[in-house]
Amino acid sequence: MNNVIAPITDSTWAIITYEDAWQSYVNSYVIKQGESFVVIDSHLRKQRAYFQQALEGIGAKPEQIEYVYFTHRHADHIGNADMFPSRNNWIHLDDYYELDDFSQTLFGHTFTGSRGELPVLRFQQLSFHTEGSVAFFDPQSKICFVGDHICFEKAELGQIIGKESECRAAYKAQIKNWAMEEPDRVPEYVAGLTALLEWPIEFLATGHGPVLQGDIAEFLQELIGIVRS
Repeated sequence: MNNVIAPITDSTWAIITYEDAWQSYVNSYVIKQGESFVVIDSHLRKQRAYFQQALEGIGAKPEQIEYVYFTHRHADHIGNADMFPSRNNWIHLDDYYELDDFSQTLFGHTFTGSRGELPVLRFQQLSFHTEGSVAFFDPQSKICFVGDHICFEKAELGQIIGKESECRAAYKAQIKNWAMEEPDRVPEYVAGLTALLEWPIEFLATGHGPVLQGDIAEFLQELIGIVRS
């Protein structure tokens, strides 16, 4: 499976592309709100053709896309920000400052703080992956868009949305090894997981790989226990 559009709920979709060089999937998301749409992240520039095709397939016409939110500043997440008017593009101020001068012109809005409310979504800053990385939460669907604070690089998509027990187990083993190699970074990682526990998450939508459904709080608590041990 290479590129796919996967419905998470009746009003939210994952757009997933495959990057051969990384042997990994790259995700963005679309939320329908009445007659308008919210987009979260935008893939690599090289994946533009499919990204545009997927938006059209969902029915998200350019004039209907009202907000475009970015979980962080890396190229596989902001690669197609220029598809949208800058006034629609939002990024955390701490990541905005790390962009080059041209890339800054693509963003008409910044937001700041460790947590808060934005139009449609809530956010928590998770400054582990980048300075301004954030997770977004949709209180309607209970989906958390966590960016790359948690991501399943090189994982198979499986059912795409579901329990994905093998994916969870593989990630727990990976994060255990990482914590032993980089113990100084564990507190910041745990702080992000703890912040996510404030939300009643039913779906965990990461920047790469399958979307987890069910037992999310339990999974986050397991991760905290693993890296602290």
